[in-house]
Amino acid sequence: MMSNKYEVFTPTTCTFIWRFLAVFFLGLYWLISDGEEAGILSLLFLIIMALARWRIKMPAWTTLFDQAICIVAVTFWPGAWFALAIPVFEATLKGKPWFVIPSIIFLVMEAQSSLVLIMILLLAAFIGIVLYSWSRSVDLYKKEADMERRYRYELESFKRELLLASTQTAKMAKLEERNRISKSLHDHVGHELTGAILALTAFEQLWKEGDPRAEKLFLQAKERFSESSRHLRETVRNMKPVSATGIESFKEITEQFNMCPVQLNIYGDTSKVPSYLWGILDPALKESLTNVARHSDATQVKVSLDVSESIVRLYIFNDGALKSPSGYGIGIRNLRQRAQSVGGSLSASSVKEGFQLVCVLPLDKDE
Repeated sequence: MMSNKYEVFTPTTCTFIWRFLAVFFLGLYWLISDGEEAGILSLLFLIIMALARWRIKMPAWTTLFDQAICIVAVTFWPGAWFALAIPVFEATLKGKPWFVIPSIIFLVMEAQSSLVLIMILLLAAFIGIVLYSWSRSVDLYKKEADMERRYRYELESFKRELLLASTQTAKMAKLEERNRISKSLHDHVGHELTGAILALTAFEQLWKEGDPRAEKLFLQAKERFSESSRHLRETVRNMKPVSATGIESFKEITEQFNMCPVQLNIYGDTSKVPSYLWGILDPALKESLTNVARHSDATQVKVSLDVSESIVRLYIFNDGALKSPSGYGIGIRNLRQRAQSVGGSLSASSVKEGFQLVCVLPLDKDE
C-alpha cells in the first residue's frame, strides 16, 4: 500500500508539477506587475509548448523557440526575464544544457545582475538536472527489470523443455528396454523352444518306429527346454530393479515416515502406471511428508492413490497447520512444472481442516 503511494511521485509527475507552477507564478507575476499584452502572448506560447511537451516528446532544440519568444517579450515586459527559467529547465531536463547558451549570451549582453533572476535560473537548471538524472535511473531500472523478467521467462521455458525432454527420454528408454527384452526372448528363448519342439516332433516319429536314435532326440529336446528356461530366468532377473520402484517404493516411503501415522489407500491397477510417472509421484509424496515434518504439526497423514483407465490421481492430506507461511514453495513449484510437462496438474493449498496436495497425471492409451 505504501509503495503505491510513493509511486505517484515519478519524474513525469514532478515535471508536470514544475511546469504548472512555473506558468502559474509567471501569470501571477504578470497580473501583479500590470504587464503588457506581449506578456500574456508570451505566457500563452509557453503554456502551449508546455502542453505539447506533456503530450509528445519534443527535441531539446525546440527550447530555442521558447528562448526567442522570451527575449523578444523582454522589450515589452521585463518579467519575461523570469520566463527564461522554463526553457532553461526544459533544456537541462533533456540532458542538453548547451541549448541555453543563447539566453546566457543575452543576459551578459544586457548586463543582467539581478540576484533573484540568477537564483531562479540556477534553481530551474538544478531541478532539470535532478529530474533528468532521476528519469535516467528509472529508465535503467525498468530496462533491467524487463531484462530480468525476460531471462526468467526464458529460464522457465528452458526448464519446461528440459522436463519434457526428460519425460520423452524416459519413454524412449522404456521402449528400448522393451525392444531389448523382446530381442533377448526371440534370440535365446524362442530359438531354444523352436529347436526343442522340432526335436520332440522327430522324437515322436522315431519312437513310434522304434528307432534307437529317439532317446538321443529326447535328451536333446530336454536340454533345449532347460536352456530356454535358464535364459528366461536371466531375462526376468535383469528386468528386476536393484531398488524398490513403483508401488513398492511408494509403500516404503510411507513406512519409513515416523513423525505421525500415515494411512495409505491404493485403488486400481498400479501396474498401468509407467516408470516416468512414478518419477513424479514418488517425489510428490516425499515432498509432502518432508513438509509435514518441517513445517507442520500434523497428527496424521492420509495418502490416496487412485489409478483409473485414463488418469492416476494422488491425494495427500494432513491435519496440521503451517508453522510459517513460506513452508511450501520451491519444491511444490518444481513438482507442478514436472506434472505440467507430462500434461498433468498439481495443486497444493491450505484448507480449513489442514493442508492438501492433489496431483493428477494422464495415462498413455498404449500403457
